Amino acid sequence: MKAPHFLCVFLIGLMMSCTTQTRLPETGLVEFTILQINDVYEIAPIEGGAVGGLARVAQLKKELKAENPNTIAVLAGDFLSPSLIATLKVDGERIAGLQMVETLNEMGLDYATFGNHEFDISDPDLLQKRIHQSAFQYMSCNVMRVKDGKVAPFTQMVNGAEEAIPPYVIHEFKSSTGGITKVAIIGVVLPFNKQDYLQYLPLTESFRMAYEAAQQEADLVLALTHLNMEDDIELAKDVPGIPLFLGGHEHVNLNHYIEETIITKADANAKTAYVHHFTFDPKTKLTRIKSTVKAINKDLKSEENTQKVVDRWQNQVNGILEEMGYEPDRKLMEAGAPLVCTEALIRTQQTNFGQLTCRGIQMAFPAADVCFVNSGSMRLDDNLSGTIVEYDILRTYPFGGAIVQMEVPGKDLQTILNIGLDDNYGEGGYFQILGVTGKRDAWQIKGVPLDLQKKYTLALPQFVAEGKEARLGILANFEFEKPEQLKIGFRTVPNDIRNLVIAYMQN
Repeated sequence: MKAPHFLCVFLIGLMMSCTTQTRLPETGLVEFTILQINDVYEIAPIEGGAVGGLARVAQLKKELKAENPNTIAVLAGDFLSPSLIATLKVDGERIAGLQMVETLNEMGLDYATFGNHEFDISDPDLLQKRIHQSAFQYMSCNVMRVKDGKVAPFTQMVNGAEEAIPPYVIHEFKSSTGGITKVAIIGVVLPFNKQDYLQYLPLTESFRMAYEAAQQEADLVLALTHLNMEDDIELAKDVPGIPLFLGGHEHVNLNHYIEETIITKADANAKTAYVHHFTFDPKTKLTRIKSTVKAINKDLKSEENTQKVVDRWQNQVNGILEEMGYEPDRKLMEAGAPLVCTEALIRTQQTNFGQLTCRGIQMAFPAADVCFVNSGSMRLDDNLSGTIVEYDILRTYPFGGAIVQMEVPGKDLQTILNIGLDDNYGEGGYFQILGVTGKRDAWQIKGVPLDLQKKYTLALPQFVAEGKEARLGILANFEFEKPEQLKIGFRTVPNDIRNLVIAYMQN
């Protein structure tokens, strides 16, 4: 195959409306548009309704398709999980992303690849069920399902038949003169989530094999990736020749040039979307790409049919939450700065949201020397900005759980801190903590070196106190006290971390 040539025009910044695509004369050139989103956990707008919302994305696709029928929408992983809705049950079955599937189906999503959070669903049969319920096509070149000792691709129902999820898909676009251009899209996911039912193939090798196979079938090859930016860059270097990586995972809109490849990522929860306008010459293989970042906000109306699906789910979920005693839309505070809760940061460093939570725990347990939560309990994997409502806290801590108090000797506390702040770095057992500074085997408690002979009082989640967090089984050796209610300032609330954070924000 003749080597492709690329000419890229890349517009950086938030565009308040889509760039209009000028119609070309009937020269046989193929014009097409790809709408890109990634890391979408909420079907409805967030930040008090200011940004995001899949009904708005549906409207954007509708407008783009009116400009050019050669328009598709893709999602670069992370959508079935995590979310508050996904943790709830309807008719005895965990929702587990069904709300996303039904909304994306109505929105008209065309293609998706897996993100690491899809595999938060621990039941592979339930995950497989959600895939079958999807009207959009999945693809992935490097993740397989292990079932009954056999390794094979996940499957998907396509036109009434069960088919293996392919490493890439081919979409056909028509030129103004009726010619067909075949565009292949390869899917790939970072090997992060280590469920027993998964097997990851070597990333670069499997991607290269998919690319070489796709080249034999397609006129142009693109990639739909859910990788760290560093991995995207290395992959683009190792397998050159692909003009665009439509990426995800970082949660903030990013772009990067590496040799012949542009890597683009939109903001999480559809706060923004990327719009890529392509012009492809079948004769010369010259590809021109014009990309813009589109803000998804109140300037976009909501597409009616998609909004009906969103409303149905939101009303159902709000009813469940109200039965639990919450007011999902009640305003708690205005965030002067974003409350940081992306998985990559809360599992590797102290964040303002983690510190806010720990200060709330300290207010409820004033006798505690050390207050901490395991970062894995904070499931938002996003940042909170603007108006913070109860629903935001519920989706941050969807599993809830009590906070307890215990006493431990200094020598054991040193071990606990070594594990929670060092051994568990990068994992869900990493501590968001208050009252501790220093480093391994040289910790300071409230500015004073840890005394191995002294006893210290800890306030922590009951789940961790029971020794259920990774490497922290030592905590199960100590008894804890669990008050039924917590006093936060002038408020008294049932003992649950969600109630604690909500009351602290109100206070």
